[in-house]
Amino acid sequence: MMRLPFVSRQAFNELGIAHCLLRGRLVKAETAQHAAEALLAAERKLSSRTVAYVKQAEGRRDTDGYRLARALRAIAQLRAEAATQRRVITHLTDQLLDATGYQGEHLYPEARTTLGIDKENA
Repeated sequence: MMRLPFVSRQAFNELGIAHCLLRGRLVKAETAQHAAEALLAAERKLSSRTVAYVKQAEGRRDTDGYRLARALRAIAQLRAEAATQRRVITHLTDQLLDATGYQGEHLYPEARTTLGIDKENA
């Protein structure tokens, strides 16, 4: 037959108090764990939203970059055409002035307006 160890009433009460304290700590720890898990879930959700937003922004940036590159090419083409037109206008103006006998005299403003000559380019 096996004998159980003797436990005094005072030791039993102390064990009961310790058990209640540990049980309270365990409940507090479980509550803290649930709160931490909820916070972690919220952070994961925010992180996934942030990642999705960044990916979406990168996609827009690529699209915008393509559009920007296309616009820059169009602007460069228009500038080249404008430069060509300026050269043609200058050449035609020189031909017109040579044909009318321009010998270095200043043109009157009315004549400049008629010929379409800018003061800057004259």
